[in-house]
Amino acid sequence: MKNQHSKIIIIIVILLSIASITFSHYVPSLTMGVRNTFSSVIVPIQKGINNVGMVFVKRAMNSNDLKDANNRIALLESQIASLSEANNLLKSKSYEADRLRELYDLGNQYDIYPKTAARVISKDTDEWFQVFKIDKGYKDGIKVDMNVLSNRGLCGIVSSVGYNYATVRSIIDDESRVAAMTQHSFEACMVEGDITLYKNNRLKLTGIDMNTAVVDGDKIVTSNISSKFLPNILIGYATEIYVNDNQLSKSGYLIPVTDFRNITEVMVITRLKSDTMKD
Repeated sequence: MKNQHSKIIIIIVILLSIASITFSHYVPSLTMGVRNTFSSVIVPIQKGINNVGMVFVKRAMNSNDLKDANNRIALLESQIASLSEANNLLKSKSYEADRLRELYDLGNQYDIYPKTAARVISKDTDEWFQVFKIDKGYKDGIKVDMNVLSNRGLCGIVSSVGYNYATVRSIIDDESRVAAMTQHSFEACMVEGDITLYKNNRLKLTGIDMNTAVVDGDKIVTSNISSKFLPNILIGYATEIYVNDNQLSKSGYLIPVTDFRNITEVMVITRLKSDTMKD
């Protein structure tokens, strides 16, 4: 029974289709109105659907563009970070090469003295290299009172020695006293450490004879009569020389050649002044 109904429905649909095709073929003017009515309803709906679809398409495209842009930015940032790291590494190597070259030149400058290079491993004060430790000790032949060089001249003196380290007291320390003289005329003077003064890159220069011609810019070196410092090691330059109130002597200031704000490597002269005096 059900199969008969299905067959009947199929036959009716086929007949209606044939009739519709025939009718539209022979009477097109009538079907045109139906088509127009159908189009007037369907076309706006289709346009609306297309517009909505385009919005979603544009959003998808914008989203993809944004993802691409973010990926490119991330890639560029990664490349910039890599280049910055490489640049910093080159700067670090260049800085280290400059320091070692400076140390080498310093060694050549005082080639009459035996020396050994050492690296600074710690310091006792936060701001200045006033008292600091180096990575060589008595196992390396380091002894108390050995002179220490840095940058272009005198840095300090070894004050104590351990097995694999030594302590250096720099010439800016308040307890430091260095017998000195002018390089060109051998006029005697004394370089006194002063942490407060060094904030303005100055040390005290005292004990200058009233009748000597010490002037600004004179090179000040270690004296021959010093009991601990070897002679003719550059300390710094005289500046602001003045006559003392007693009118018997002069004083002034010294600009040291060593930068005590940043010391990385030093050169230790492994010959004592006392040994030189014995010789």
